[in-house]
Amino acid sequence: MIVSSLQFLTSDATYHDLALRCQEYLHYQQRGWADQRELAEDMLFNLLVEYLVEAAVPRPQAEQFCTDRDNLTELAMRISSTLGPVVA
Repeated sequence: MIVSSLQFLTSDATYHDLALRCQEYLHYQQRGWADQRELAEDMLFNLLVEYLVEAAVPRPQAEQFCTDRDNLTELAMRISSTLGPVVA
């Protein structure tokens, strides 16, 4: 893995965005209108797919994994518990 990819994966901005998207996803899955849930899901899906691709997972495999809503929810819960709440 080249250094720039490693820096991308470990940058504070990446973690902040990842934590924020996970919180939004989990929040809107419990409460929120259908369009809010769908937008939060789409945003988290796109971010996690890109994150997995940068971590050397083939794109089709990353997309297939993240398409399963149970996997997406599990990842969001684990990431949120690891990274903690987002501070503005």
